[in-house]
Amino acid sequence: MTEHASTAAEAALDTLHQAATAAGHAATGTAHGAAAGQGNTVDIVGHLTELRSVEFLFKTFHLDKLHFELFGLDLSITKPVIMMWIAGLILTLCLALAFRGGKLMRSKFASLLEVYILFVRDEVVYPIMGDKDGRKLMPFFLTVFFFILFMNVLGMVPWGGTATGNVNVTAGMAIIAFLMIQGMGIAKNGVVHHFKALVPSGLPAFVIPIMIPVELVGMFSKPFALCIRLFANMVAGHAVILAFFGLIFMAKSYILAPLPLAGVIGISILELFVAHLQAFVFTMLTAIFMNMSMHPSH
Repeated sequence: MTEHASTAAEAALDTLHQAATAAGHAATGTAHGAAAGQGNTVDIVGHLTELRSVEFLFKTFHLDKLHFELFGLDLSITKPVIMMWIAGLILTLCLALAFRGGKLMRSKFASLLEVYILFVRDEVVYPIMGDKDGRKLMPFFLTVFFFILFMNVLGMVPWGGTATGNVNVTAGMAIIAFLMIQGMGIAKNGVVHHFKALVPSGLPAFVIPIMIPVELVGMFSKPFALCIRLFANMVAGHAVILAFFGLIFMAKSYILAPLPLAGVIGISILELFVAHLQAFVFTMLTAIFMNMSMHPSH
């Protein structure tokens, strides 16, 4: 009886060993298949979130050596930072060359820029802020509009990148807008009246404790909306374009390539419109929030 039990146990162990060996071979084959198939995939998320390298003229320049911190803050120079510098430099050169000498309408390019300036002034700032306040704040709104526009358009240039596709950049822009909104409200009405006006007057006493946190949340939700709206819209367009390009490489067919390419062209044209639209929306909403802060009774 003992011998029969021992034989049965050995048979069971052999069966388990064979099953484990088969499972191991299957797992190895799956891993090799995944590794082989990985070369046919397109890493869209990795491309959108890549910060430590810059591509130019088919060469990749790594930015790992530009990593440094100050008081625990990461102040490394990344791809969005470089794109911001390039956008600011191009913007400064364009405006300086177009309007050098203080004369307007010197060239066709200056005429084009003046179309943008007049649009921001007559369709955004003056109707919302009024002529008096709008004239004082025109330099700020023009800077916001052109800076965001140039950063958006740089993403459509070969070897370029969209700085506004990084949430840190849009958060920085939203923080600046928040400081300007609160600063202009305090400058216009004073510190006490500015924060007192957050809660509408004439409310019952039992409602005021509820309205104070609600209004404080609303104060911070406005710049948060500016940040996420700009970031999400710019990332979405580039993700769709990369997805179309991925279809071309994954299909490996010259016959099917024109269809995704037509989609890339169509989305690129739409992205050019979105680049202008998001610069306009960010500027318009900042003007609306600033006017609400400066004139709470309205």
